[in-house]
Amino acid sequence: MNTLVPSLFVSHGLPPMALMDDPYNSALINFGRNLDIKGIVCVSSHWLSPGPIQVTSNNKPFIQHNFHGFQKDLYDIRYSPPFSESLVDEVTDLLVEENYDVIPNPNYGFDHGVWMPLRLIRPEADLPVVEISLPFNEDPRQTMKLGHCLAKLREKGILLVASGAAALNASKIVWHARGEDVHAKIREFDEWLRSNLLHANIENLLDYRKSAPGGEFAHPSTATLLPLFFTIGTSMSGDMPQIIHQGFKYSSTSLLTFCLSGKEITNKSFS
Repeated sequence: MNTLVPSLFVSHGLPPMALMDDPYNSALINFGRNLDIKGIVCVSSHWLSPGPIQVTSNNKPFIQHNFHGFQKDLYDIRYSPPFSESLVDEVTDLLVEENYDVIPNPNYGFDHGVWMPLRLIRPEADLPVVEISLPFNEDPRQTMKLGHCLAKLREKGILLVASGAAALNASKIVWHARGEDVHAKIREFDEWLRSNLLHANIENLLDYRKSAPGGEFAHPSTATLLPLFFTIGTSMSGDMPQIIHQGFKYSSTSLLTFCLSGKEITNKSFS
């Protein structure tokens, strides 16, 4: 495969969105339809580990419903892609080459940061999926380096997916808020984020909690934006950020989702 596969940052939203039929879900479905890929490697804001990088390795991949208190239909959802020992080995080898300590984890099921978007991007669940853990210290620079280590998988037909949130303040969620009812600080941070991504202001992005308006409000937990730095790290020559979806949910959540690609994936302006 000679075409470089895109690298995706997805704001996966909150669990009830898995049951919705809305523009966000439609955008991810459409994105998936245009892909020619052989497998998927993911990171998620829901899996950070101390010590070695962990790699899912169960020969019967499964998901976990790592949330509580939602409607029963959410807990009935299943997503069971095939297992590929060769993909696990390839991911492990690339990390070991860069002096990472890596251990297999057969007991970790794909968290909802992974299966929620993958059910839309690849509903057939016919391609192998591997999830790796992110650094427990939540260091953006280390996370960029991790993405850079795996970037060459894009040359081999592997879609890299980093799942988190462009902005999320869980304490300010308004469950019945309309899309346009957005907290001012969330909207301001979202605009700052888009502008700095467009202009590749990496140092500003790395220092977002100090340099961005509303940075600490938009991300009380630094884990939520950590996957974005993985995606930045996977950038390769010719890549440009392209919006897959932009919008808001529940007043305090940005659904900004974008990919890095050297070819046009979407005609939406990134500005």
